[in-house]
Amino acid sequence: MTFSRKATATFTLLVLVTAVAVELVRATGPMFDRAFTAGIVVVALTALGTYVAPGLVAALLVRGRPVTGRTVVQGVALLAVARAAVQVLDGVARYWVTLAAAALAIGVLVVVLVRSVRVLGAATAALAVTTGGALATGVSLVLGTWDAIWRSGASGWAPTALTLVAAAACAWAVRADDAADTPGARPARVWVLGPYLGVTLMVVLNPAYLASQLGLSLTVAASALAAGVVLAAALTLWSLPRQSALLPAALRAVVLVAAAALVLFPITAEGEDAGTLLAVGLGVVVALLVAVSTTSLATAWDAPAKDRGPRSAGVTLAGTASAVGLGVILPLLVYQVDYDVPLGFPNAFVILAAVVVVALGGLRRRTPPTDVDAAAPRADVRAAWLPAVPALAVTAALVLVGAAVNRVQVEETVRVAGGQPDAPLTLLDWNLHYGVTQEPGLDLGRMADVINTSGAQVVALQEISRGWIMGGGADMATYLARATGMRVVSAPAADRQFVNVLLVSPSVGEPQHVVRTRLPYGDGPQQRSAITATVRNAAGTPFVVTSAHLQHREENTPTRLQQLDVLMSADVASSPAAVIAGDLNSEPGWPEIAYVEAAGYVSGQDTAGDPGRRTFPAHAPEVRIDWVFGRGVTFSDVRVLPDGGSDHLPIVATVHPVVD
Repeated sequence: MTFSRKATATFTLLVLVTAVAVELVRATGPMFDRAFTAGIVVVALTALGTYVAPGLVAALLVRGRPVTGRTVVQGVALLAVARAAVQVLDGVARYWVTLAAAALAIGVLVVVLVRSVRVLGAATAALAVTTGGALATGVSLVLGTWDAIWRSGASGWAPTALTLVAAAACAWAVRADDAADTPGARPARVWVLGPYLGVTLMVVLNPAYLASQLGLSLTVAASALAAGVVLAAALTLWSLPRQSALLPAALRAVVLVAAAALVLFPITAEGEDAGTLLAVGLGVVVALLVAVSTTSLATAWDAPAKDRGPRSAGVTLAGTASAVGLGVILPLLVYQVDYDVPLGFPNAFVILAAVVVVALGGLRRRTPPTDVDAAAPRADVRAAWLPAVPALAVTAALVLVGAAVNRVQVEETVRVAGGQPDAPLTLLDWNLHYGVTQEPGLDLGRMADVINTSGAQVVALQEISRGWIMGGGADMATYLARATGMRVVSAPAADRQFVNVLLVSPSVGEPQHVVRTRLPYGDGPQQRSAITATVRNAAGTPFVVTSAHLQHREENTPTRLQQLDVLMSADVASSPAAVIAGDLNSEPGWPEIAYVEAAGYVSGQDTAGDPGRRTFPAHAPEVRIDWVFGRGVTFSDVRVLPDGGSDHLPIVATVHPVVD
């Protein structure tokens, strides 16, 4: 095999293995949500055990010998089988296989990376890792951010098969290589890959996070990522090898941390869209974040590790794989723990700390650069570019296609002249548990089908994910808006990625007078909120509709009463016809329900439904904590629908305004 073919196969393989690893790490989020039902200690131990295990994977693959092409083939074959199994299985089997597959993916990625740096050089290998993360993002975007791993039809298996077959083909292409074929030294500081992957999964290559955090549309955020990948290629393969060792690296570290801080602590108001000029500026920040984080990887790996014997090198590689796994999960775990055991400071600082670690890892070279240096001829730079071109082109194209796919277009409002002033409104209320099903898994299509078949004109949703890793990284707000043809407005709750939503059909007009109410924190542990908007029936009669989610711990009645007091004092009841729907975490007969009724509201389920029908947990309902209340309205045909995938059951109600 010629060098160019070998390098292209190596680059593409690293891209594909990274993409599979990123998808599998995202898939562990819903699995950890299942573990969370047993308590925070159980989920922490499960997460740590899963992400220490890559060291065992690496040790079993190398078995004290140098990494060869055959080692790579074995690892990729095992990874392909495990990844396919996750998509086939469900229930308890899926839970354990997903965790095992994620550990396997990180271990195989480290082995492939070490081999790739020796073939390609640090800069090109770093670009391959970023391209792989972007490829996983692009495929997810094309699928509406509902990953292939959760799909059983052609839309799920087609990208899965293409990825796994291509990875197997690339691994087979380098199978004959042995250690003597690649004279480059094993790279140092491979551990930087861990926090880099953690940060990119959470923020840098997570368009749903970027969109919700910065007030951008998913389309704009995805377009900025595509620009960032192209900029990363330019900086990594062209500019980086020509820069002096210390000052540019230090400057890049400052830029990386500053760009991350601008994203993690945004200037846009919660729930508000950024204006055009601000959106352009934030897009530039996102592109810089992608590019400069890639150069940090390149600089970190552009130094050889100490020369050790094969057996010692194998032990070191195993330790490195475990370090990478821990680097991935620790920022995510600590960040997520804050929602159950508050850290006492904004959890965004946890992610910023991981960014600082990446920046420090690439701050300086300990030895002269091993990549193309300032004296290298243009042909050498061209040789570094050529292997990257096919995968880069496909990845950038996929991300841009995904950006276009996720553009939300809603039909213009069409009103029927002469409608009756008391024309009813059909409303659905549902806590979607960030899209995670009981299997466990993620089934946004099933949830969209329930909404569409219910005939709802307004949908009040709680626990909607916009890039939460616990929810598989999906942008549920954008997906459901596209799938239902409705307009969407949201209010951040625990953070800007965990929101309450109103979906509004064009048949009841544009949501007006949108109010986002931040509810008192009280005894915690999560920040809660409500989103309110005015809609109109066919005759133009206004309804003020609120989607609310109150604090969840049973003993937190005083906090819930404080939250209801603020809610009632807001613009919720500014119309004669007002509806409050949501997960109030309160049962019939509790003080919270008495408080709402004392304010003049009546329960739809109690007046026009089955008061004995419970709503949680969905698989075997024990309590009734989801409510639809109204004032200045009457209810008819209030039903609790069958299991639709979430851990809560949905409620659909027909609401009639009381007209004088």
